[in-house]
Amino acid sequence: MSDPRRTSIRARAAAALEERLALMAPSRRLRLALANEIVSAEAAGRPIRLLDAGAGDGLLSLALAKRHPDWTVLGVDLRGDLLEGARSRAEARALPNARFEQADITRPLPASGFDAAIALESLHEIPDDERALQALAAALAPGGLVVVQVPDRDWRPVLKGSEPTWREQVRQGYSAEEITAALHRAGLESIEVRPTYRTTAAVAQELRDRIKDSGLAIRALAFPFLAGAVRLERWGLTGGEAKAMVATARRPA
Repeated sequence: MSDPRRTSIRARAAAALEERLALMAPSRRLRLALANEIVSAEAAGRPIRLLDAGAGDGLLSLALAKRHPDWTVLGVDLRGDLLEGARSRAEARALPNARFEQADITRPLPASGFDAAIALESLHEIPDDERALQALAAALAPGGLVVVQVPDRDWRPVLKGSEPTWREQVRQGYSAEEITAALHRAGLESIEVRPTYRTTAAVAQELRDRIKDSGLAIRALAFPFLAGAVRLERWGLTGGEAKAMVATARRPA
Protein backbone atom coordinates (compact mmCIF):
# COMPACT_ATOMS: atom_id res chain seq x y z
CA MET A 1 0.00 0.00 0.00
CA SER A 2 1.36 3.41 -0.93
CA ASP A 3 2.04 6.04 1.71
CA PRO A 4 -0.45 8.93 1.22
CA ARG A 5 2.10 11.43 2.57
CA ARG A 6 4.74 10.38 0.07
CA THR A 7 2.17 10.48 -2.73
CA SER A 8 1.19 13.98 -1.69
CA ILE A 9 4.83 15.14 -1.57
CA ARG A 10 5.49 13.69 -5.02
CA ALA A 11 2.37 15.39 -6.38
CA ARG A 12 3.40 18.77 -4.94
CA ALA A 13 6.93 18.37 -6.29
CA ALA A 14 5.60 17.50 -9.75
CA ALA A 15 3.25 20.51 -9.67
CA ALA A 16 6.12 22.81 -8.69
CA LEU A 17 8.27 21.46 -11.51
CA GLU A 18 5.42 21.87 -14.01
CA GLU A 19 5.07 25.51 -12.97
CA ARG A 20 8.81 26.05 -13.21
CA LEU A 21 8.89 24.57 -16.70
CA ALA A 22 5.98 26.82 -17.74
CA LEU A 23 7.88 29.89 -16.53
CA MET A 24 11.00 28.70 -18.31
CA ALA A 25 9.33 28.63 -21.76
CA PRO A 26 11.83 30.68 -23.82
CA SER A 27 9.38 33.33 -25.02
CA ARG A 28 8.01 33.82 -21.51
CA ARG A 29 11.46 33.90 -19.92
CA LEU A 30 12.60 36.49 -22.45
CA ARG A 31 9.55 38.64 -21.74
CA LEU A 32 10.28 38.45 -18.03
CA ALA A 33 13.90 39.47 -18.54
CA LEU A 34 12.95 42.43 -20.73
CA ALA A 35 10.21 43.62 -18.39
CA ASN A 36 12.48 43.31 -15.37
CA GLU A 37 15.27 45.22 -17.12
CA ILE A 38 13.08 48.08 -18.30
CA VAL A 39 10.92 48.50 -15.19
CA SER A 40 13.89 48.11 -12.82
CA ALA A 41 15.64 50.95 -14.64
CA GLU A 42 12.47 53.01 -14.28
CA ALA A 43 12.21 52.23 -10.56
CA ALA A 44 15.87 53.13 -9.97
CA GLY A 45 15.78 51.47 -6.54
CA ARG A 46 12.55 53.05 -5.31
CA PRO A 47 9.26 51.30 -4.53
CA ILE A 48 6.83 51.45 -7.43
CA ARG A 49 3.32 50.38 -8.34
CA LEU A 50 3.25 48.07 -11.37
CA LEU A 51 0.26 46.99 -13.47
CA ASP A 52 0.52 43.71 -15.40
CA ALA A 53 -2.23 43.86 -18.05
CA GLY A 54 -3.10 40.44 -19.40
CA ALA A 55 -1.48 38.68 -16.45
CA GLY A 56 -3.06 35.30 -17.22
CA ASP A 57 -1.75 32.66 -14.82
CA GLY A 58 0.21 35.32 -12.94
CA LEU A 59 3.64 33.72 -13.26
CA LEU A 60 5.31 36.86 -14.61
CA SER A 61 3.62 39.08 -12.00
CA LEU A 62 4.70 36.74 -9.23
CA ALA A 63 8.28 36.49 -10.51
CA LEU A 64 8.57 40.30 -10.52
CA ALA A 65 6.93 40.57 -7.09
CA LYS A 66 9.41 38.05 -5.69
CA ARG A 67 12.43 39.80 -7.21
CA HIS A 68 11.26 43.20 -5.97
CA PRO A 69 9.51 42.87 -2.61
CA ASP A 70 9.22 46.65 -2.32
CA TRP A 71 7.13 46.83 -5.50
CA THR A 72 3.34 46.54 -5.48
CA VAL A 73 2.15 44.45 -8.41
CA LEU A 74 -1.44 44.22 -9.67
CA GLY A 75 -2.16 41.61 -12.34
CA VAL A 76 -5.40 41.91 -14.29
CA ASP A 77 -6.94 39.57 -16.84
CA LEU A 78 -10.35 38.74 -18.23
CA ARG A 79 -10.07 35.05 -17.32
CA GLY A 80 -11.11 34.46 -13.74
CA ASP A 81 -10.07 30.80 -13.78
CA LEU A 82 -6.44 31.71 -14.45
CA LEU A 83 -6.50 34.43 -11.80
CA GLU A 84 -7.71 31.98 -9.16
CA GLY A 85 -4.54 29.98 -9.73
CA ALA A 86 -2.49 33.18 -9.57
CA ARG A 87 -4.00 34.13 -6.22
CA SER A 88 -3.32 30.67 -4.82
CA ARG A 89 0.32 30.89 -5.90
CA ALA A 90 0.71 34.34 -4.36
CA GLU A 91 -0.65 33.04 -1.06
CA ALA A 92 1.47 29.88 -1.13
CA ARG A 93 4.62 31.91 -1.80
CA ALA A 94 3.78 34.54 0.81
CA LEU A 95 3.88 37.40 -1.68
CA PRO A 96 1.54 40.01 -0.22
CA ASN A 97 2.88 42.60 -2.69
CA ALA A 98 1.16 40.77 -5.59
CA ARG A 99 -2.59 40.73 -6.07
CA PHE A 100 -4.89 39.87 -8.96
CA GLU A 101 -8.22 41.22 -10.16
CA GLN A 102 -10.49 40.22 -13.02
CA ALA A 103 -10.84 43.10 -15.46
CA ASP A 104 -11.43 43.87 -19.12
CA ILE A 105 -8.44 45.97 -20.13
CA THR A 106 -10.45 47.68 -22.87
CA ARG A 107 -12.45 49.38 -20.10
CA PRO A 108 -11.39 51.66 -17.22
CA LEU A 109 -9.23 49.54 -14.92
CA PRO A 110 -9.95 48.92 -11.22
CA ALA A 111 -7.03 51.06 -10.02
CA SER A 112 -4.92 53.94 -11.29
CA GLY A 113 -1.84 55.97 -10.42
CA PHE A 114 0.62 53.25 -11.50
CA ASP A 115 4.25 54.13 -12.02
CA ALA A 116 4.51 51.55 -14.81
CA ALA A 117 2.24 49.21 -16.77
CA ILE A 118 3.27 46.21 -18.85
CA ALA A 119 1.30 44.42 -21.56
CA LEU A 120 3.42 41.55 -22.83
CA GLU A 121 2.16 39.51 -25.78
CA SER A 122 -1.44 40.47 -25.06
CA LEU A 123 -2.40 43.33 -27.41
CA HIS A 124 -2.48 41.05 -30.46
CA GLU A 125 -5.15 38.97 -28.68
CA ILE A 126 -7.47 41.96 -28.10
CA PRO A 127 -9.87 42.98 -30.89
CA ASP A 128 -10.07 46.60 -29.67
CA ASP A 129 -6.39 47.15 -28.95
CA GLU A 130 -6.80 50.94 -29.26
CA ARG A 131 -9.15 51.04 -26.26
CA ALA A 132 -6.78 48.77 -24.34
CA LEU A 133 -3.91 51.20 -24.86
CA GLN A 134 -6.14 54.10 -23.82
CA ALA A 135 -7.07 52.24 -20.61
CA LEU A 136 -3.40 51.54 -19.86
CA ALA A 137 -2.50 55.19 -20.40
CA ALA A 138 -5.33 56.32 -18.13
CA ALA A 139 -4.18 53.91 -15.38
CA LEU A 140 -0.72 55.50 -15.23
CA ALA A 141 0.34 58.31 -12.97
CA PRO A 142 1.52 61.43 -14.84
CA GLY A 143 4.93 60.61 -16.29
CA GLY A 144 4.31 56.88 -15.85
CA LEU A 145 5.80 54.31 -18.20
CA VAL A 146 4.00 51.75 -20.37
CA VAL A 147 5.85 48.75 -21.81
CA VAL A 148 4.29 46.60 -24.52
CA GLN A 149 5.69 43.62 -26.38
CA VAL A 150 3.97 42.65 -29.61
CA PRO A 151 4.68 40.27 -32.50
CA ASP A 152 6.20 41.76 -35.62
CA ARG A 153 3.59 41.73 -38.38
CA ASP A 154 5.95 40.01 -40.82
CA TRP A 155 7.31 37.34 -38.45
CA ARG A 156 7.71 33.77 -39.63
CA PRO A 157 8.64 30.61 -37.70
CA VAL A 158 12.20 29.35 -38.04
CA LEU A 159 11.64 25.59 -38.15
CA LYS A 160 9.64 23.83 -40.82
CA GLY A 161 6.33 22.63 -39.45
CA SER A 162 6.12 25.17 -36.62
CA GLU A 163 2.87 27.05 -36.11
CA PRO A 164 2.76 30.20 -38.29
CA THR A 165 0.46 32.09 -35.90
CA TRP A 166 0.62 33.23 -32.28
CA ARG A 167 -1.61 31.61 -29.71
CA GLU A 168 -5.09 33.22 -29.48
CA GLN A 169 -4.17 36.01 -31.88
CA VAL A 170 -6.79 38.21 -33.54
CA ARG A 171 -4.12 39.90 -35.68
CA GLN A 172 -0.75 38.69 -36.92
CA GLY A 173 1.15 41.55 -35.32
CA TYR A 174 2.27 45.11 -35.91
CA SER A 175 4.90 47.05 -37.77
CA ALA A 176 7.05 49.46 -35.77
CA GLU A 177 5.15 52.33 -37.40
CA GLU A 178 1.77 50.83 -36.48
CA ILE A 179 2.54 50.31 -32.79
CA THR A 180 4.14 53.77 -32.59
CA ALA A 181 1.03 55.37 -34.10
CA ALA A 182 -1.28 53.41 -31.76
CA LEU A 183 0.66 54.57 -28.71
CA HIS A 184 0.50 58.17 -29.96
CA ARG A 185 -3.26 57.89 -30.42
CA ALA A 186 -3.54 56.69 -26.81
CA GLY A 187 -2.03 60.01 -25.72
CA LEU A 188 1.43 58.64 -24.91
CA GLU A 189 4.76 60.25 -25.79
CA SER A 190 8.53 59.61 -25.73
CA ILE A 191 7.94 56.40 -27.70
CA GLU A 192 10.84 54.03 -28.35
CA VAL A 193 10.63 50.72 -30.22
CA ARG A 194 13.30 48.03 -30.37
CA PRO A 195 13.30 44.57 -31.96
CA THR A 196 13.53 41.40 -29.92
CA TYR A 197 12.98 37.63 -30.07
CA ARG A 198 15.33 36.59 -32.84
CA THR A 199 16.43 33.16 -34.08
CA THR A 200 18.02 31.69 -30.94
CA ALA A 201 15.03 32.21 -28.66
CA ALA A 202 12.55 31.48 -31.45
CA VAL A 203 14.10 28.09 -32.26
CA ALA A 204 14.12 27.19 -28.56
CA GLN A 205 10.46 28.16 -28.21
CA GLU A 206 9.44 26.23 -31.31
CA LEU A 207 11.22 23.13 -30.00
CA ARG A 208 9.58 23.61 -26.62
CA ASP A 209 6.17 23.80 -28.30
CA ARG A 210 6.84 20.43 -29.92
CA ILE A 211 7.56 18.70 -26.62
CA LYS A 212 5.11 20.58 -24.39
CA ASP A 213 2.79 17.57 -24.23
CA SER A 214 5.62 15.09 -23.63
CA GLY A 215 6.33 13.49 -20.28
CA LEU A 216 7.72 15.53 -17.43
CA ALA A 217 11.13 13.83 -17.65
CA ILE A 218 11.63 14.79 -21.31
CA ARG A 219 10.66 18.40 -20.68
CA ALA A 220 12.92 18.58 -17.64
CA LEU A 221 15.85 17.29 -19.69
CA ALA A 222 15.25 20.11 -22.20
CA PHE A 223 15.26 22.70 -19.42
CA PRO A 224 19.00 23.61 -19.59
CA PHE A 225 18.88 24.12 -23.35
CA LEU A 226 15.79 26.33 -23.18
CA ALA A 227 17.26 28.45 -20.40
CA GLY A 228 20.60 28.68 -22.18
CA ALA A 229 18.98 29.84 -25.42
CA VAL A 230 17.42 32.82 -23.66
CA ARG A 231 20.76 33.75 -22.08
CA LEU A 232 22.42 33.65 -25.50
CA GLU A 233 19.65 35.82 -26.92
CA ARG A 234 20.07 38.34 -24.11
CA TRP A 235 23.85 38.41 -24.73
CA GLY A 236 23.26 39.20 -28.38
CA LEU A 237 24.41 35.77 -29.62
CA THR A 238 21.58 35.41 -32.09
CA GLY A 239 20.63 36.53 -35.57
CA GLY A 240 17.91 36.59 -38.18
CA GLU A 241 14.88 38.81 -38.37
CA ALA A 242 13.21 39.88 -35.14
CA LYS A 243 9.92 38.10 -34.43
CA ALA A 244 8.66 40.72 -31.96
CA MET A 245 9.31 44.21 -30.66
CA VAL A 246 9.23 46.02 -27.33
CA ALA A 247 7.83 49.53 -27.22
CA THR A 248 8.03 51.97 -24.29
CA ALA A 249 6.09 55.20 -23.94
CA ARG A 250 5.08 57.70 -21.26
CA ARG A 251 1.97 59.42 -20.10
CA PRO A 252 2.61 63.16 -20.26
CA ALA A 253 3.66 64.59 -16.89
